[in-house]
Parts: sequence; C-alpha cells; structure tokens
Amino acid sequence: MPKSDAQRALVVGAGVAGLATAWWLERAGWDVLVVERASSFRAGGYMIDFFGPGHEVARRMGLLPALEARRAPISSVTSVDARGRSRATISAEAYESVASGVISLLRGDLASVIRDDVRASIRYGTTVSAIDDGVVTFSDGSVDAFDLVVGADGVHSRVRELVFGPSAQFVRYLGHHTAAFSVQDTALSARIGYRYQMLTVPHRMIGCYAVRDGAMAALMLYRSPSQTLPADPAAALRDRFGDLGWVAPSLLSVVPDDIYYDEVSQVDMPVWHRGKVVLVGDACGAVSLFAGHGASLAMTGACVLAEELSSGFEGAFGRYQARMKPAVEHTQEFGRRFIGWMAPSSRWRISLRDLAFRLSGLPVVRGLIRGSVMPDVEGVLTPA
Repeated sequence: MPKSDAQRALVVGAGVAGLATAWWLERAGWDVLVVERASSFRAGGYMIDFFGPGHEVARRMGLLPALEARRAPISSVTSVDARGRSRATISAEAYESVASGVISLLRGDLASVIRDDVRASIRYGTTVSAIDDGVVTFSDGSVDAFDLVVGADGVHSRVRELVFGPSAQFVRYLGHHTAAFSVQDTALSARIGYRYQMLTVPHRMIGCYAVRDGAMAALMLYRSPSQTLPADPAAALRDRFGDLGWVAPSLLSVVPDDIYYDEVSQVDMPVWHRGKVVLVGDACGAVSLFAGHGASLAMTGACVLAEELSSGFEGAFGRYQARMKPAVEHTQEFGRRFIGWMAPSSRWRISLRDLAFRLSGLPVVRGLIRGSVMPDVEGVLTPA
C-alpha cells in the first residue's frame, strides 16, 4: 500500500537504470511505482564486464554476493579464425589485472538481482503517453500524479521524446547494428565452453560464450550505413553473416524470436531534467556497446540522483547532472575510440588487436590495454 506521507515517484523502465533508481528511492522513503513497456521481465541480453563505480554501488546495495553467484566462469577471451582455430588469447587473469574486480555476467542477470531486491510495484506492458510536469497519462488511458518522474527507458526513451523532443536531436548513431540472444543447445555450448570466443572480419564480429545449464549466448555486431532497423532482424543477420564459417551457420539456424536487436548509438543531451522530470542511464547518457560501462554508470547515476534528492529537491537535478555528465562524456569519447578495437575496419587492424592479446602477459602491454579499455570515471561517488 502507498505510504500516505511519502512523496510519490514514477520510474519508467525496468532495466538496470530503472530498477536501481527504484531501489535507492524507496530506501530514501519514496513511494515508487515502476512501469515497463515490455510485457514481462527481459532476461538474458549480452555479456557485460561489470566493474568501476557501479561495482561500488552494488556493494553499498549489498548485492555483490548475488552477483558473484551469477558470474560467468570465463577462462579467457579468444580470437578465432573462420575454422574456429585460436588466433590469439588473453587469459582471465590477465584481463582481471587490467579491470580489477570485474564480474562478467549477462546484463539480464544484473537486472534480475536488482529486481529481486526491489520492493516497488512493477507494472509490465505499460508505458507513458503524455507527461504534464508530474501528471502522467499511461498507455492504458489512466492518469496519475507524481512528485517525481524518472525516465529510465533507454536509448529510445519515450519520456525523453515527450518532455525534451524527438530522438533525432540527441541520438548519435555510431554506424553499427548489434544483436544478442541465448539458445539452449548443449552441443554448441560444450563446443564453445566457458570462454569468450570471437570471430572478427572487417566490419563484422560474432562472439559466443557458454552460460548455465547447457545454454549458449551470442553477440553479433556489424557495420551498417543505415540507422533504420530491419523489419526481420533474423533475416538481416542471415544476410550479413551467412557467408562466415566457424559456428555462424549453427547460430543462424537457431536465432530465437525474442532476439535483442538494435542500433549502436550514444545519447548526448545538454540538459537531463525539466520540471519534475529527470532522466537516468541510457535515456540521457547512453555510452554504447563500444564503450561498455553502461550498466555501471546506470547504477551510479541512480545512486547519485537519490543522494542529491536526499539533500533537498531544490537544485537536486542540477547537482546530479553536474556529477554524472563529465563521466558520461568521457566514457562516450572512449567508446568512439574503441570502435577500432571491437569492430576493426581492416585485416591489419584485426591483426594488431590480436597481437595485443598475445602480448597481454607483459606489464607494459597490460598498461596500454588498461588505458585503451578503461575510461576514467573515478571520483563520481562520494565516500560511503
């Protein structure tokens, strides 16, 4: 039941950013409602390396034991050729020395752990159709009033569109499409094993890794001059990757209906708030698949927003943005540089990346990799 003396907050979006925001707001005494456009909780997604300030936020939330239990036991990251033969490998130990405290897990597993600790009501199959400051009209026609509206609904944010304007004003397309899915295939899972393997050709990449209970997850990335998403994502993937070897034919034959498919973009906004409305996570500062750290920054943003609100509503949004925006911009710039590592445009660039993998045991190379894969976002959080 709502608390009669509590301020009311609406959080739009039940992903990492929205759930983390709900967690922090309800602990601060807010009466929180979460709405999510999808008909049910979205599990799975692609593998993320979770570390940095988000890791510290998870520790403050008491979620690290649950996240450790979901950790993917990846022993290495291996670049393979079209026949599945190893070209270069970086061991888990070498990678963890670069990204201290990293937990590799599915993005959906991170969201699930947060959701299990959220007390707020979550209404699935619901979004917003109009916002007039704190008065919200929902997609089912109902109307309600809130003291705070948080748009945590991703790159294609409906809240942002309604309050700030069309997405084209804020979304920077990075020239690629991506897809992620998981399938239950014991034989394929065993073939890949608990290591991240990837086949890279110019402008295209397939990455695979085994997950729990005989399942396997896959990530596909390719360059596309058009930002427009295809009507049939599975057909688009078969068209783009059908000529590749390794496990590509097997993967393309089992693409599920609930595939995640999207453009790779960043969101760049001068102001993240208006009236009683504020944006969190990808809705205001998507850093893209190339940058990574999106989940970490989303959790950090949720914590910082709640922290600033606890100091008083007046000026809280501005203080929140002032703390978070430099880290977001730094990470976005890093992501644009990292395209050449994750989606090399030529065979010699692929060879250069593989060489760095092979030499990853050397301290000087680890230092170079650390500077290439880790944006500096320290200092965002205040001491616990």
